Amino acid sequence: MIEHHSLTVNGLPLEYEVSGPANGDPLVLLPDQGDWAVLRAELARTRRVYLPYACRNAEPAGSYPWPYWGADVLLGFLDALDLDRVDLAGRAGGGVAAYQAAAARPGRVARLVLEEVPAPREDWQVRPDHVEIDWSEWSDREQWGSSLPEPDELDEFGRITARTLILAGGPTSPYAQDRIAEMSRRIPDARLTTIPVGHLVHAAAPQEFVRAVVDFLDELPDGESARLWLAERGVVRTGEHTWTDGGTGEGRLTSNEVAHWWSAAALGDDSLDVEHRLRLGFGLVDLLDEHRVTVEIASAARGIADPDTARVLWNGYRSRLGAPAACAAITRSLRADWFEDRDTVETAFTEVLGKDVTQLQKDAPEAVLRRARRVLESSGRVPWQVKELAYRAAARVTALHEAVFRGILHSHRDGHGGLDRARARTVLDKLELPADTAHLAELRTALGSGPRP
Repeated sequence: MIEHHSLTVNGLPLEYEVSGPANGDPLVLLPDQGDWAVLRAELARTRRVYLPYACRNAEPAGSYPWPYWGADVLLGFLDALDLDRVDLAGRAGGGVAAYQAAAARPGRVARLVLEEVPAPREDWQVRPDHVEIDWSEWSDREQWGSSLPEPDELDEFGRITARTLILAGGPTSPYAQDRIAEMSRRIPDARLTTIPVGHLVHAAAPQEFVRAVVDFLDELPDGESARLWLAERGVVRTGEHTWTDGGTGEGRLTSNEVAHWWSAAALGDDSLDVEHRLRLGFGLVDLLDEHRVTVEIASAARGIADPDTARVLWNGYRSRLGAPAACAAITRSLRADWFEDRDTVETAFTEVLGKDVTQLQKDAPEAVLRRARRVLESSGRVPWQVKELAYRAAARVTALHEAVFRGILHSHRDGHGGLDRARARTVLDKLELPADTAHLAELRTALGSGPRP
């Protein structure tokens, strides 16, 4: 049964339809003149589904598309119905309103589904090897700042905390697929699924589309999936760091023992595809916080050529590096599994931080600053030419100064970071640190900078 209602939000008269059980989790659909009837019927079996539209002809098919009213009206709609936290799904312009709302009010959106959504235009893409540095510009802070890349329109995606599914239509779509892929990379916990049927994915491949959306919305968090996987094998948690293994009769186990006995089996589970194995591995990291699991993740990820699978890998690292609670296994993995290997260090640093130098601003989302802080502190062995631009950008953000200092200090001490002393000294002199900071004087002397100018 579909209920019909109306209300006014921000002076705009809205119509909306509601279906599904009253106690179901709320889900708002924004199909932007697309026909999502099959999807709505499937989702309304267990969810409370809302379909709002700005009425023009008293029917959704004649409604104004979402780009004309946007995220402010969508958030006002949620407020009017007392929907504190929802799942959002949108296509095209409806997806734009959805991701803008998720970026503006991250706490309001639990999960986000976007079908063939146009990414904002980006003037230019920054990569360390594409930047020529004129060191004469470093005469003062203003000139230095002007030599660094400015924020781009994709940076807002870094503010989204919702688990996100992005559905793309492949090479026959009018939307640039590389931009959609970049959009998915910028969202901390996102995955990209390509169904190569063009722009109208829901119409050209309805069964595949509905299954992808329903499976995503029904999916458990990685940690819970890992807990169930272990339980199916008789391994059950009994305390914060203790487990029992009924299957082998070993009795009480530590998290470290569980990691050593089961992480290889999880990352080698032939019943799962590679992407699901990686998510299972990250779920074990969430449960156990043991480096042994990340060793198996890194081993399983070697030689991955598929960009969607690589995205799962690096988004797994990025989301955990930006999480409020530090994960020792993840930061140790950066150093031991990726940054110490000459074959992987450049790719790893670029994926976890290097591509995001435009986001390193004073008003950056806290998740971005946490990730930057943890990566910088672990980057001692990253070659200077790989990390230089990120260090310079981070030096503009006071909250990251200590992390930059620690990165330079570790590079100096272990000798494997290929530290360029003159350029590192220039960065160091830009940092605002207490004069009695431990090892600061030692580092200034080693780099030949002397007292702070």
